[in-house]
Amino acid sequence: MSTNSECDFFQWNEGEWYYLLEDYNAPKNAWDWREHASCYGPFKSEEAAEKHLSDNHANPGGSCNDTNPNKEDKVLIEHVKNAKKPVSRRSGFGSFRNYRIY
Repeated sequence: MSTNSECDFFQWNEGEWYYLLEDYNAPKNAWDWREHASCYGPFKSEEAAEKHLSDNHANPGGSCNDTNPNKEDKVLIEHVKNAKKPVSRRSGFGSFRNYRIY
């Protein structure tokens, strides 16, 4: 089962991959879904970005791949500048193993 969210992997520079993942509470059919998304990266490879997505988020249901993004795109520039640094729970999505209950 998937969340039916937009997801886009892109290579900003050589060896510098990011992904945009539509926020769960984003308005459906928004003009530009990327305005309602979170950006994660940089990663050394597309495979590392895919692994991070798999380890830390629910299945979006599909994705796009862009090795030549528009570097003048203001939305994309802002996302890259404010990207969430890769930190992995390493326990898979939905696991509570690494959470402390008080």
